[in-house]
Amino acid sequence: MAVSIPFLLVKTSLALLATIKRKEFIDACKNPAYAQARLKEKLGTLPDRPTSYQDYENLKFPDVIFYETTSGSTGTKKKIPYTKALLKSFENMFLLWAHDLVFHSGLGLKSGKFFMSVSPQIGDSVKDDRQYLSPMVNWLLNPFLASNPNQHKARTSEEFLKKISLDLLKAKDLEVISIWSPTYFLSVLDFMETQGLVKNPDWEKIWPELKLISCWTSAQAELSARTLKTKFPQVKIQGKGLLLTEAPITIPWSEANGDLPLLNETYLEFLDSEGKIHPLHEIKRNHRYIVLTSTVNGFLRYNTLDEVEVTGFYYQTPVLKFLGRTGNHSDLAGEKLSDTVLRELFPFPMLLVPNQEETLPYYEAYIEETHEIEKGLRENYHYNLARELNQLKEVKIIKVQNLRQKYLEFYQSQGMQLGDIKERMLISDSGQVQKLREWIAKAR
Repeated sequence: MAVSIPFLLVKTSLALLATIKRKEFIDACKNPAYAQARLKEKLGTLPDRPTSYQDYENLKFPDVIFYETTSGSTGTKKKIPYTKALLKSFENMFLLWAHDLVFHSGLGLKSGKFFMSVSPQIGDSVKDDRQYLSPMVNWLLNPFLASNPNQHKARTSEEFLKKISLDLLKAKDLEVISIWSPTYFLSVLDFMETQGLVKNPDWEKIWPELKLISCWTSAQAELSARTLKTKFPQVKIQGKGLLLTEAPITIPWSEANGDLPLLNETYLEFLDSEGKIHPLHEIKRNHRYIVLTSTVNGFLRYNTLDEVEVTGFYYQTPVLKFLGRTGNHSDLAGEKLSDTVLRELFPFPMLLVPNQEETLPYYEAYIEETHEIEKGLRENYHYNLARELNQLKEVKIIKVQNLRQKYLEFYQSQGMQLGDIKERMLISDSGQVQKLREWIAKAR
């Protein structure tokens, strides 16, 4: 298939918009200390300690265009102020990613047809990824959308999924899918199959031109991303990098074969296990850190609670792998369980929740098929010790059909958008645990 004329025009526009940005970004990667120092000068004096959302919750910020609410899957929902400067940072990140994809990924895109993450517009809710982009960039992208969010007003999530599915099935020249959680697209595929829109699907024959799926691939999304890969073995699954509601942190970069910090847009610092703060240019290979950000919207030395590992370097800039959230852990009796620990133990869908309702606490494991959960947990030193010391009872197994779908439906019932839901193996928040337990019991 030859490159379409409209896509050639967009490629020319993208080159004009982002070629200089790419050069500036690469120059910054060659001297990260200088690039970050320039950003720090604009931000002014930083607090002497890491901050949290509570430090900003009641502050009024100047020049706010709108407030974006975080997804809320790991705790209290937060309203993040978006200024013109912060929106520009997100757009610059998008342009860098798109330029890298079109000119440096080796994919050989021809039609430019893509599907961008869309959340259900149920009732008066309106949300899609284009709100982070300027009118001009949106105008360039609109002709290439496989599914237009403006046409997805729906009364129910089922109606929304049907509209998305029908649009995608018409897009035979689809080349790129850009979503957040891989569970989002897995749900769409499942809807197509269960509703009879496709029978015995060979997904790569349905979209023969599909070359790349961009989505979360690490931490809690790793298992779902692997499931997606089994359905599209010839398609490149590209990690999304670390992007927060609060700030753009990393961007996938073809030449680095990994994720690079967006070091000329966000000032970054790194907290080690001993509580010492390090600038970007001083962090070391194979070491793990918690990310602190300082951004143009006024959040300074903000503790993201996200853990990363330095896996290599691109010029002088560290390549960062996202490991998971440090805030989601459970420690009933010194067992120190977390999403990261569970992903290393169990390569299949499972949901673990703590139960402290009896004298001796224990965990409940929601699973679809029979597995030796207790045996797997006892491979973890701290959990095994707690069991040996009779501080925990044996894990209780609760079999649940269509566990992933029920998990997604639960968080949608809590007001979350489908594309924002982070798939976890551990739910530790007591309020969420009780609600989830009641939801699954009702749905079984």
